Amino acid sequence: MKDYFIILLSELMVIPAGFLCLAPMKNQLKYSYKRILLRMAFLMLLLLPTGAFLNYMFEFPPNVTLGPMVLIAFFAYRSCVTTSFAKAAAVFSFVLVFMSVGSNMANFVDAVYNPESGANSFSLAFGLSNLGFSIVICLSLFHLLRKYASFLIDHMNENPIWWITVVISMIFLTMELFIVPLKYETLYVNRIISVFLMLNALAFSMELLLGTIFYHIVKSLLNLADLRVRNSILEMQEKAFLKQQRYVEENARIRHDFKHTLRSILMMAENKDMEGISSFLEEYVKTIPEKEIINYSANNALNAVLNYYATDAANRKIDVTFRIEEPDPEKLPLSGTELCSMIGNMLENAVSAAAAQDSDNRYISLSTRIVNGNEFYITVINSFDGQTKMRNGHYLTTKKSGSGIGLRSVISTAEMHGGMANFHHEGTEFYSDIVIPLKQ
Repeated sequence: MKDYFIILLSELMVIPAGFLCLAPMKNQLKYSYKRILLRMAFLMLLLLPTGAFLNYMFEFPPNVTLGPMVLIAFFAYRSCVTTSFAKAAAVFSFVLVFMSVGSNMANFVDAVYNPESGANSFSLAFGLSNLGFSIVICLSLFHLLRKYASFLIDHMNENPIWWITVVISMIFLTMELFIVPLKYETLYVNRIISVFLMLNALAFSMELLLGTIFYHIVKSLLNLADLRVRNSILEMQEKAFLKQQRYVEENARIRHDFKHTLRSILMMAENKDMEGISSFLEEYVKTIPEKEIINYSANNALNAVLNYYATDAANRKIDVTFRIEEPDPEKLPLSGTELCSMIGNMLENAVSAAAAQDSDNRYISLSTRIVNGNEFYITVINSFDGQTKMRNGHYLTTKKSGSGIGLRSVISTAEMHGGMANFHHEGTEFYSDIVIPLKQ
């Protein structure tokens, strides 16, 4: 029983590892912390004693049973989070690197107390130090991952980039596995023990450094993208302001000239020149400027976006209908920039698609509404030529100069705030539906 519990002790490092994996997912959990901890406790009570029993009975090397246990733990972890498979794999492999460093340091401690032994044998020194190092690593990195890595998880939605981080972590993990000393006595040959410690320190620091660099690069790219959206909105606001200014100036000029107009009409009325009055009024009406700025929304930035695309659509002979119902800004989880970006992306795609039609029946309908007081719906219906490109169930851009990231941006923004976006088409009509839960 003593040997069995020593083996079991050496496997308890998966528990701190589990907590560390959950840290970046604070906003991406499917269930409450209490429910997840209960599921994790049940799984550990099932896996750890079974793994320890197999190691004890058949004298398997530690990694023979630990490998399948880690794989099972990963899929259990994946089932508890809402992120993509790539994000979950990136976090999991990142944590594995640090835990493997802790295990190798536990081998070093074991080598000090049991120099005649090796990494494939279990001892109390290894079990205690392995658990101790894993707890220290968990406490050291938990806050960093919860604060900074969660930002990356919530905002970075390019899966290929996450797969690259998985590959990098697996390279470091492979290195850690290859430097495990099968015989501790080899550590005392020449300077092997110094190289062993240096490689462990290098793996730990390099993985942490690469994570830090990745965070700052992604944050800079996200800030740059946000700045571009803000600049685009400001340009739209500027155009809307200039149009409004021209409208005000024209109205001021007309009001100034109106008294002269009345005098002319009065003179023609005194002369009973009805045809002259009619002709004069027709010409006068043509000089009155049409209202160029429409107040669709109380949000100035959103109103500028709507007016910009309404004008763009009108220039392309596309009928536009906007029906805007806005929630309380304090209840809407979207920032002003995110809301404008989502609607701007959808309208940009809708205008481009409708303009590509050969038919004269071009139209766009945008509506926003509040349903049941707790959900905010955005719906865009537009006509198009019926030609689509799809891959793996996702729509691809049909524009020659398009990047195709507009719809992906809308989807990622909606999912980031607990909502969802759906796109489909029927014949020559394209539907874009977004739902965002409102704050209670």
